[in-house]
Amino acid sequence: MQERILKMQEKPRTEQEIGDEALVMSYLDILKYAKHHCPDSEDPYEITDRIFIDMMKANSGTDQQ
Repeated sequence: MQERILKMQEKPRTEQEIGDEALVMSYLDILKYAKHHCPDSEDPYEITDRIFIDMMKANSGTDQQ
């Protein structure tokens, strides 16, 4: 396991890999917040999906300007 981690660290990460990791971390942060704050009657995953998709749409709109 240690050898595999070391090999992964030797290879430089691409911008795509860094971006993908940032998206996953953003999603997990939103999910953590939703699980902590949403009422029992609402699905935190559904809320997280809506927020994340809206965030992605907003970011893609600003990238095109």
